[in-house]
Amino acid sequence: MQKKIGKVLKVFIPKEYKNNQLLDEINSNKIGFKVMLEDGIIEIIQEQNEQNSAIMKNDLILITRQTISGKSLIDIELYDGEIYG
Repeated sequence: MQKKIGKVLKVFIPKEYKNNQLLDEINSNKIGFKVMLEDGIIEIIQEQNEQNSAIMKNDLILITRQTISGKSLIDIELYDGEIYG
């Protein structure tokens, strides 16, 4: 398990396609985050839930990466602790 703290640069609804047709964003259940980490900028796209739908631009978040049964998972949550270094 790997944990990192990052800062949200952008929150967006990612474009989704079904049968080569662009879906209307209003029907999307996905949410995307552009996040700045110590070692670069990453993009995370997840299904919206109560936890990640409260995350906004400029928030600090805790990113937890882990592999379970060979599947890579990323969880994000608001970070309210202190930053050292």
